[in-house]
Amino acid sequence: MKNLFFASLVLAVFISALFVVVAQNKARVLFVEIQELESERNRLNEDWTRLLLEQSTWATDARVEEVARGQLDMKSPDNSSLVVIKQ
Repeated sequence: MKNLFFASLVLAVFISALFVVVAQNKARVLFVEIQELESERNRLNEDWTRLLLEQSTWATDARVEEVARGQLDMKSPDNSSLVVIKQ
C-alpha cells in the first residue's frame, strides 16, 4: 500500500514537472513572438513618421507651384483675362 502511494506520488510530481516545463517553453515562445511583434511595430512607426514627413514636404505650396509651372506648364493668368463677378 505504501509502495503504491509512493509510486503515485512520484508519478504526480513527474507529471507536474512535465507541465511546468511545457508551460515554461510556451512562455518563452510567446515572449519571443511579442519581441518580434514589438520590433515590427517600431519599424512601422518609423516608416509612418518618415511618410508623414515626406507627405508634408511634397505638399508644400512652393512644391505644388514648382510642379504646376515646371511639369504642367501652368502659369498665373494675365490681369486682362481676370473677370470679377459681383453678387
